[in-house]
Amino acid sequence: MTTDAKEAARRAVDRRAEELIRLSERLHADPETAWEEHRAAAAVPELLDRAGFDVTSSYLGLETAFHARFGTGPVRIALCAEYDALPGLGHACGHNLIAASSVGAALGLAAVADDAGLTVEVYGTPAEEGGGGKIELLDRGAFAGVDLAMMAHPAPVDVAEARPFAVSHSHVSYTGRSAHAAAYPEAGINAADAFTVAQVAIGLLRQHLPPRHGCTAW
Repeated sequence: MTTDAKEAARRAVDRRAEELIRLSERLHADPETAWEEHRAAAAVPELLDRAGFDVTSSYLGLETAFHARFGTGPVRIALCAEYDALPGLGHACGHNLIAASSVGAALGLAAVADDAGLTVEVYGTPAEEGGGGKIELLDRGAFAGVDLAMMAHPAPVDVAEARPFAVSHSHVSYTGRSAHAAAYPEAGINAADAFTVAQVAIGLLRQHLPPRHGCTAW
């Protein structure tokens, strides 16, 4: 992209800056959890619709997903917009910022799409927090033929490339054995004690793991 094109994209984002900030604040004030983001899925593409994007709601059969498209160029650029919140915490992971950032980036690219030969697409990806919305979209062919898919995630520091960890979910059950606590305590097995020992052991292990290894337990 030329310097002139970058400047044109920057101006397009600047013109919509206040609206993008309001979108972020609106999402933050009205958090919705995975697969329940009905208001967010309607609010996020509003600005894109007004800017001339072709918006499809309930995309590929997912009620809280959407797809917005602008341009007809041969290079397809996809921007992912997350907008679900954490249960009990709201937008502690900043998905309101992710949604507004992707919309802003799309508006900037749309301003130069014809000259740069782009098709700009925004994918509203629900249920990021534990629901696997992007996986559902992938399985349904949402990103087929896309040349580039990206998004920006808020963080305490600025990095050009994130290094995420793989995730493994384990479900562990602790089973005890009842006994009279006063007369025969030695005959019992306390499942809560076993769980406490495991939780403490994992907590003590975490401080000794190097940064390239992650360990989180609930």
